Amino acid sequence: MWDRNSVSLSLIHMLPMVAGHRGVSLDSILARAGLARDALSQTGLVAARSQVCSLLNELSRRSGEATIGFDLAAAADPTKLGLTGRALFGGRTLRECLVLHARHMPTLQGGVSMGLDVRDGRAHWRHAMANSDAAHAGVLNEGIAAFVLAALRAIAGADGVDAQITLPHRPRASSRLYEEKLGAGVSFGNGVGISVSFDAAWLDRPNPHLGGSRLAEEPGEAIVDSQDWNQDDTLTMALERIFSSAALAGTLSLLDASRSLGIAPRSLQRRLLASGTSFEALVDTWRRSLARTQLADPALPVGSISRSLGYSDPAHFVRAFRRWEGITPLAYRRIVVARNGN
Repeated sequence: MWDRNSVSLSLIHMLPMVAGHRGVSLDSILARAGLARDALSQTGLVAARSQVCSLLNELSRRSGEATIGFDLAAAADPTKLGLTGRALFGGRTLRECLVLHARHMPTLQGGVSMGLDVRDGRAHWRHAMANSDAAHAGVLNEGIAAFVLAALRAIAGADGVDAQITLPHRPRASSRLYEEKLGAGVSFGNGVGISVSFDAAWLDRPNPHLGGSRLAEEPGEAIVDSQDWNQDDTLTMALERIFSSAALAGTLSLLDASRSLGIAPRSLQRRLLASGTSFEALVDTWRRSLARTQLADPALPVGSISRSLGYSDPAHFVRAFRRWEGITPLAYRRIVVARNGN
């Protein structure tokens, strides 16, 4: 199979560090994939997924480490994966996190189908890459599986071994080594894609990484909300945290924010009106401020900025920006970049 699906090279942002620790020349493995030596140092570059698979296979060969994908996963920083990485930790529950992750996967790589189904008390998360040869994509698939498993456990607060991974290729090392490194059962050779199976009860556990939310120490205890929503600053800060998550999910609304805060929509709107503002005005101010900040970075595509602000269509973002600044986002970027000497 010829996998020409595009992949942002931010997917392998950890490659230089892992290669360096293994004493592998980065230039040599990039050359194996037909990529220039500075490919990973330039923000926003993309490649064909087959190129990424090739250089990862070369890294495995030169390092002598069959399961190098696990090292890559352990060194990965979700914040460097753009919207996709932020979305994975952006939901209120693990279920929402997985939905957001799937929603924004196209900003990281194309030709990926993802899904979650639940049956007989087990949740099954699936990730399949179109036009992908299972053997050629082995290191990439193993890295993805290990990264997602670690994220699932971090979000659900589950450290146990109650997980089962299925990989589409034959094992590159002993099955025991896989299971020891992953702390999960592993099976091979389904030829379709990655599957991670785990206790369905994990899905509805609250995400402790969202907006600094605090979980009760013991399972089953109620979460104590110590926020005083009668304080204007406290409420505004809480809403701004919600805006970022809700914008990624495409659910930036008064109803969604109210549900997150546990305040009836009318009560929330009255509270904001009493402080001299409104939900719509706060969203507009937040979007304008974030848009100005992100447009100052020439490496960020306008389409990605639009999505991060919760616009379903880039044209809506352009119209809003014209209303704010009187010019288009691209015209604003040119002015800011010229002023900053970039």
